[in-house]
Amino acid sequence: MTPIQELRKLSVKDLINVGIFTLLYIVVLVVLGQLGALLPLTQVLGPLYIPFACGIPFMLFLTRVKSFGMVSIMGILVGLLLLLTGQSYWGLILSVILGPAADLVFRAGGYKSWKHTLIGYIVFSEILIANVFPLFFWREAWLERLRGRNKSEDWINQIVAMTPNWMFIGMMVMLAVGAVAGAFLGRALLRKHFERAGIA
Repeated sequence: MTPIQELRKLSVKDLINVGIFTLLYIVVLVVLGQLGALLPLTQVLGPLYIPFACGIPFMLFLTRVKSFGMVSIMGILVGLLLLLTGQSYWGLILSVILGPAADLVFRAGGYKSWKHTLIGYIVFSEILIANVFPLFFWREAWLERLRGRNKSEDWINQIVAMTPNWMFIGMMVMLAVGAVAGAFLGRALLRKHFERAGIA
C-alpha cells in the first residue's frame, strides 16, 4: 500500500488521536516558549529544551501511529498553530515539508524501529527552527518587534550577543540533540506503552 493509500484509509479514531496529541504537543511548546522568553539565555536555549519536553507527548503519540498520514497531519497542524500564534509563516512551510518527511522515516521503520523513531523525531523537531528565522534573516525588524513589546535595550543586546550568524546552525544542532534526549525521555517514561506498541 502506498503512503497516499494509507492516508486515505485513516479512521476517525486516528484523526481524533492526531487532534488530541497535537493539542498536547502545542500546549507544552507554547508554555515553554512563553517561559523561555522571560530571559535572553532561556530564549536562546529554547531549541534544546523544547523538543526535549515535547518528546513525552510525541512519543506517546507514536505508540498510536500505525500508518502514514498521522504524523504528516500533526506536523501541518503544528505549523498552522504556530502561524496563528504569531510565529513566522516559515513554520507552516517547513511543516508541509518536514512533517511528511518525518512520517516517511517512521514508515520506513514500520512505525516500530527505535532507530527510525529517533531520526524521524529529529526531522519533525526541525520544523521549530522556523521560529528563529526572523532573528537571523530579518534581525532588525525582529528587534523592533521586541522593542514594541517593551523589552529593554539590555535584554535585546544580550540576545544579539548570544546569536551570531553561526548560531543558526547551532540551534539546528540543539533541536536535534533535544529531540534525541526527548525521545529517550519519552521512551523511559512510557516504557509499557512502547512495549505494547512493539517499538524496539
